[in-house]
Amino acid sequence: MAGLVLDAYAARSCAVKTHNLFDPTVAPASAAVDPSVEESFDNGPSHADRVLDAILAAARTTGRPHVVDLRGSAHAPWSEREAQCRAAMLSGADVIIHGIVPLDLAGHRSGRADLWVRGTDTPDGRPGYHPVEIKAHRVQELRRSGREHTFAVPVSALGAPSPLRARPADSRAIRVNSRESDLVQVAHYWRLLESAGFAAGGRRLAGVVGTDDVPGLGVAITWIDLDEPLVRTFSRHAPEGWTRRSVLERYDHEHDFRVRVARVALQQADPEPPEPLVLPIVNKECPRCDWWETCRPRLDDHDLSLKIDRSPLDIREISVLRRLGINTIDDLAAIDLADLMPRYLPEVQHRPGADRRLELAARRARLMAAGRTLERLTTGPIAVPRAELEIDLDIENAEDDRVYLWGFLVTDTASGERYYRHFSAFTDLDDDAEIRLAVEAMAWLQGMAEGPRTVRVYHYSAYEVTRLARLAERSGDAVLARAREFAGDHFVDLFSTVREHWFGTHGLGLKVVAHEGPGFSWRDDDPGGLNSQAWFDEAVHADDEEEREASRSRVLEYNEDDVRATAALRDWLASA
Repeated sequence: MAGLVLDAYAARSCAVKTHNLFDPTVAPASAAVDPSVEESFDNGPSHADRVLDAILAAARTTGRPHVVDLRGSAHAPWSEREAQCRAAMLSGADVIIHGIVPLDLAGHRSGRADLWVRGTDTPDGRPGYHPVEIKAHRVQELRRSGREHTFAVPVSALGAPSPLRARPADSRAIRVNSRESDLVQVAHYWRLLESAGFAAGGRRLAGVVGTDDVPGLGVAITWIDLDEPLVRTFSRHAPEGWTRRSVLERYDHEHDFRVRVARVALQQADPEPPEPLVLPIVNKECPRCDWWETCRPRLDDHDLSLKIDRSPLDIREISVLRRLGINTIDDLAAIDLADLMPRYLPEVQHRPGADRRLELAARRARLMAAGRTLERLTTGPIAVPRAELEIDLDIENAEDDRVYLWGFLVTDTASGERYYRHFSAFTDLDDDAEIRLAVEAMAWLQGMAEGPRTVRVYHYSAYEVTRLARLAERSGDAVLARAREFAGDHFVDLFSTVREHWFGTHGLGLKVVAHEGPGFSWRDDDPGGLNSQAWFDEAVHADDEEEREASRSRVLEYNEDDVRATAALRDWLASA
């Protein structure tokens, strides 16, 4: 067991993955996927490439920073890659790209940060380094008044990456809750640097390059003090049931636990194996996890974590319920919450609102146990604004978040005429092209609204209105400005109406409510916004013209079905 090592993703990922990986009685996953690849679904590689290109461009232009790029050694023997990184560190390089530091066998660690950035020298006089990871999402948020922690957020430019040259980002804070896994990952790399003897002196800092647009810097390195008590965690000894711990404390706890999980897993082939420390719990990693086929058979068909997929309880909450004998939706549906809460709540104070989350889960469990999907919250008629000309609107955006399709369903309630109209651009759009398409669509819409007839435009959620406002502000275009004003008086968000009158076991998304309510069905077997992004990519970039045309048709049919579903939902609500 001395050679047992875990990579940087173990501490931030589901512990059952660690068990399955080391359990000799578990068949290997069908196709092991590097977790770093899993993060690339949102343009991860392109963002990383842009960041590295910016660092290298600065080095070429000014001669600083001094960069050693080791990406070309990716297929070299491990020992050779270690030696190259060690030589680069001893030379005092300012930035090392994809360098491998030695395994930490005593601490059971391995891993490679995206960047090692030079900082203060180590106490023994060697060059010291900080780990930096590149992530294709934001890592900062606006600082809100009344926060329980208000630590300054240092940032440094990609062309001057050292934390010694960082400056505080005004009115910004770290997105701790949603980015805790990023923080845990860079803490792993810090421990590796300590083991290798190259951890920078002074403050123990690690960096993340997100997609945040920092005023005056653009994309930049956000530095995290690994010793600041940022992370809210469960505490059995604190009066409130929780406390704040540093990122390093949080990482050490999670890493040490997974080392114990791996040790127990390795003993599963023994004649009398110990009980595994973890059992499968469905979480957000499962849809992309190659261990799913291993875990799913071990879950009851009515398992709480499997069945409740909206506002789901987290791993700790499910674990506590299991210890209390509540494993399935049937168990939770039958339980007296007043009796359960005093035993449950003291164990789940790591997050605020635990009582409300359990109440929602129990409500969903009761509906599921009764075979119901929607529950009416009100009685009497539902008021839905109607008009002589009713237009349903739905937009589609590509992976780069540009709107390439504005789809409309036009219904003349007097004549009964109904038809679909769209404005689309099946090509890679830049800012100007996206604006031109929006102007064309909104000019048509405003033209439709001219005349004596009353007009309403229906959409599902605030997304369309938000995007229109954003495009109007960005462009300053008069047509879009008028369309934004028109939306204030004529647009109707049906999601707000649904949310006021209904509760859904699987949420209140359009696909759920339109199917369960009016019984609408999409023509596509697998409709969804993320899927439509993939279809758009094929429609634009596929080599075969027939494939491109088929994907274009698939996107347009999907969009047309969305607006027809909105129309069906409107009629159903009005008749409820």
